[in-house]
Amino acid sequence: MGVLALGRLISAQRRRQRRRRIQARDDPVPLLAKRGRSSWQQDDHSEGRKRVKYSIPDLPQKIWRHIISLVPMQDAARAACVSRAFLCCWRCYPNIRFSNSTVGCNGVLTKAETARKFTSKVNQALKNHSGIGLKTIKLEFLGHNSSDCSSLDNWLQLAITSEIEELSLLLSSKVATYSFPCSLLSDQSGKSIRYLHLSGCVFRPVVRLGCFRSLMNLCLYHVRISEDELRCLLSSCSALELFAFGYCNEITCLKIPVMLQRLTDLQVVGCKALRVVQSKAPNLSSFYFGGKRGQLSHGEQLKNLTMSHPHALDDAHAMLPTTMPNLETLDISLRLKADTPMMHNQFLCIKYLMITVDGYAFPHINDYIYLVPFLDACPHLESFILQAAKPIEHESIFRDPSPLRRMPGHRHDKLKSVTIIGFNSAKSLIELTVHIIENAWSLESLALDTADCSLRCSDDSGTERCSTFCQNTLMEVPRALFAIRRYVEGIVPSAVKLTVLEPCVHCCNHFMT
Repeated sequence: MGVLALGRLISAQRRRQRRRRIQARDDPVPLLAKRGRSSWQQDDHSEGRKRVKYSIPDLPQKIWRHIISLVPMQDAARAACVSRAFLCCWRCYPNIRFSNSTVGCNGVLTKAETARKFTSKVNQALKNHSGIGLKTIKLEFLGHNSSDCSSLDNWLQLAITSEIEELSLLLSSKVATYSFPCSLLSDQSGKSIRYLHLSGCVFRPVVRLGCFRSLMNLCLYHVRISEDELRCLLSSCSALELFAFGYCNEITCLKIPVMLQRLTDLQVVGCKALRVVQSKAPNLSSFYFGGKRGQLSHGEQLKNLTMSHPHALDDAHAMLPTTMPNLETLDISLRLKADTPMMHNQFLCIKYLMITVDGYAFPHINDYIYLVPFLDACPHLESFILQAAKPIEHESIFRDPSPLRRMPGHRHDKLKSVTIIGFNSAKSLIELTVHIIENAWSLESLALDTADCSLRCSDDSGTERCSTFCQNTLMEVPRALFAIRRYVEGIVPSAVKLTVLEPCVHCCNHFMT
């Protein structure tokens, strides 16, 4: 809306300029003598006489600043280069984001040339900004060593004011050498920060920072920080609601203090040295954990858990029912093994279960029937989503004519909705599907997606083409569809809605050409 409004105003301005030039030729009385001169009108001095260069509608400066704030940053910066009026608006532009793409560094340049161009462009833009009114700044300096940019401290000094609300500094993660200037975070500077995202830098908060009393979202990735420094930092963030922490390899034990009363969402991923994650935050309800196997302790209040590591199923069997008894949603990525243990405890509160099978490490032992005891351990399960692994030819039911295995004694009375993504002709996957149909008496819908594509051209995602298919997937689809017709369709009760999703013919043909 802001861009269109600005375009209409500039077009109207140009029409008025043409009329005034014509009038000036015919009228001996200068135009400016006839009317009061607005502070927003600009003039040039050329050969000893004044000439009106252009003028814009005489609106209050506050309104102009609001209009310009709705314009994309690159357009606002360009406008500031051609108009003193718009330059005044740029000085207070609220949301600034710099990356290689926004400053035009996507060409064929060396890393050093790109760094110099990036620095020059950002310096030029920030030189004309007063820092007043700045609410958001994002500096994405990727693909270079932070040492190539000598102006980071100056940029942050401009950005970190008493008005700043969102601060993002994203540097290359390979070598975290740049030391974030914590001295800029005094009690006054940065006191309004609500969102802080640091990546690829050294962060050493050695004392409690009072400016973080308003901080709600904290994201630290590829950051060099010690356990004591992290503990000191978290103790300063009493208003924290989300904490995302990843690829920080100096931490072996992550402890979330009880004082974080508002923390509801914790995300931990890729910390190689991490062995223990312990939370005493009383209202933590959602936890994502990805990485090496570790000891997790979060209390009875946790409702949503996502785990992604090879031994996730073993951990779920061993400790989750007792350490997190009130889980309602469980999303795990795992590797199926032939010796998957039986469940001895139950998840009495889980209603939503999503399992993603990683078939790359152990492709020869994917046996989906071993998921039946896990389903049986969730007596109140209502929705089950399974992301199957890529098909392996020797697993196909058409290569093994032996009868289907049954798992008697397992009932799933509350299960209403089942979705299998990447459905294929693997015999154990057919066995799991048949088991669910025969033992889930409350089942209302069964969706079998043979395409295994996250985005479809027919969805509301806006994509023009379905996400890429691999050759094996396309070759497997006919076998999967035949297996559905032969083993599934005939046993689905009439009360159950069966949906079979196939690859888009148009996109498949495009992929094959």
